[in-house]
Amino acid sequence: MAAASLETALPPGASLLIDTSVVLAYLTGTERTSPDATQLFDSFIATGRNPAALSTVTVQEILVRPFRRGSAAVATAEGFLRHFAEIRIVDVSYEIAREAARIRSATELRTPDALIIATAVVTAADVVVTNDLSWRAAINAAGSGLRVHRLGD
Repeated sequence: MAAASLETALPPGASLLIDTSVVLAYLTGTERTSPDATQLFDSFIATGRNPAALSTVTVQEILVRPFRRGSAAVATAEGFLRHFAEIRIVDVSYEIAREAARIRSATELRTPDALIIATAVVTAADVVVTNDLSWRAAINAAGSGLRVHRLGD
């Protein structure tokens, strides 16, 4: 995606809920969407252009592979979380769990995905940023009214 396209899709000040797939694209640096993820984190979030949040579900998901690989990999992933102090980590509350159940009942999404999307709904994020092809249709089916931006679109 051209830089101008990402800037248009994510206007300054728009609050973002970032999906695990986007964080992993940033951390690996080798995925097709890694350049967009790098622009998102380094130019939009780190500079304060766009406030961003992650679900604690995403934190858990991004730490699984590093724990399998060893302490150095864990330190890298946790370094990412500490480096981006601008990113708010949102705990799974009763309200988020309830909204995730409603989303799952309407869409058949897996629980982690429903929890992440519910986090966006409950925190009133302006845009959910993902790499997942199925999220736009699922969010529309759930009737949550969220805007979705898939990196690479």
